[in-house]
Amino acid sequence: MTTRDKLYDLLGTLQRAAAEAGDIALGAACITGEKAGDILDALQLHLRAGRLEAEIGEKLRAMGELLYATHTGSPTDSEVLHTKMQEVDKLKAELEALNLRLGRESAAPEAGEDARRERLCPSCGESVREDDRFCRSCGGELDQ
Repeated sequence: MTTRDKLYDLLGTLQRAAAEAGDIALGAACITGEKAGDILDALQLHLRAGRLEAEIGEKLRAMGELLYATHTGSPTDSEVLHTKMQEVDKLKAELEALNLRLGRESAAPEAGEDARRERLCPSCGESVREDDRFCRSCGGELDQ
């Protein structure tokens, strides 16, 4: 084998190695791009969850003010309070769905609070808590 043949052989080997290195780099770049997209999606979900938690807190505060106003002699329309409760229920359900997508466990009940399983209202099909006697959505009486 002549020097020229050896040189062409070496150049061919270098060309194949460079092509393989390029393929590996391209694959790594694609994986990195996919991971970056996944991270961005997760961050957006976390941001939405934070906004929902803040909105739930605001609505609970407003409900507390309505209840306190009733206590101090300014009766609150029960329909207004009921509507606010339904809004909180929907926000909490949305937050729970986001937490499931994020792989978070449901928030543990606070000390002294019983964990409540949910069931469905036989009248309207909405989710109700096990200890509810009436549906929060339609007001229908629940079987005990």
